[in-house]
Amino acid sequence: MPLIRWALVGSSDFALDWIAPALRHAEGSALAAVISRDADRAAAAAARVRAPQSYQSIEAIDTSFVDGVVLVTANEAHAAGAIAAARRGLHVVVEKPMALSSADCADMIRAAREHSVMLAVAHCMEWAPPIVAARALLARGAIGEVRSVRISASFLAEPGTARRGADAAMSDTVTEFGALFDMGVHAIDAAARLLGPIVQVVAAHLNADTGGGHVELECASGVRVQLSSSWGADENDFEITGDAGTISSSEWWGRAFSGQLSVRTSGGEVAEPLPLQNVYEQQYAHLAAAARQEVPLLISGERGARNIAVIEAIVRSGRSGHSATIGT
Repeated sequence: MPLIRWALVGSSDFALDWIAPALRHAEGSALAAVISRDADRAAAAAARVRAPQSYQSIEAIDTSFVDGVVLVTANEAHAAGAIAAARRGLHVVVEKPMALSSADCADMIRAAREHSVMLAVAHCMEWAPPIVAARALLARGAIGEVRSVRISASFLAEPGTARRGADAAMSDTVTEFGALFDMGVHAIDAAARLLGPIVQVVAAHLNADTGGGHVELECASGVRVQLSSSWGADENDFEITGDAGTISSSEWWGRAFSGQLSVRTSGGEVAEPLPLQNVYEQQYAHLAAAARQEVPLLISGERGARNIAVIEAIVRSGRSGHSATIGT
């Protein structure tokens, strides 16, 4: 089985401490290079994570040694980096959020198609153990027909802290509602994965001071989702209520974790056994197989773009006070 050789674009601690090891350890994957604009920083980062090559730009990559790039860069740089890599015939994985606008997402998808490369968005909670288990429970009808859903993904972060430090350099929308792009996109993606496409924002109560707020979404099935995401609290839970029971989690997102999930029916409440998983290693094993065209790509550019369209509709709804349909 040929390895997919990745160049890691970015040298933050997150990139080097979490993504680089996953690229080394994931089945079918190899870490070939690190890219940073500063030559000394690139070389030092490559040595730190035991990558054999370092470069200062995507344009400088020797494509005989690299098959794809993983963009762990500032959100506003995602579109340019993805397009540059696609033009060089390199597969692209971009950290979430995919980009800061639907227009940028469309440009990224177009470039990947024109150059026949894979474009993936790192929605790693696809492999979060509580989400995997909840999908299986819903598929077998464990709680009957779903009636309502509540999901939260928030992170307590004050203005000026590392989590929010880049806000000032972004657009007004991202500055005001950065939590939606950071943690909210995880909840949006999970809700759509569990319940089907989100087609409408029914209402959005947003607060620029906390970067997010509370939103009511509607899926194509008619199920409504109460979603909370902000910088004002630590929130990591969901509850899916059906006509025959409830699936709930007090810890559904994480990095290397098992999380928590329970099912409550008329027969009582049972805690589901969950495996310990590193979601990044699971993600890159899948992406290596998808790049080799062995499996269908789960976390496609189209999926990432749909999540950005939902965020844009949330912002429109919050500002107008009216419902908003999801753009295509």
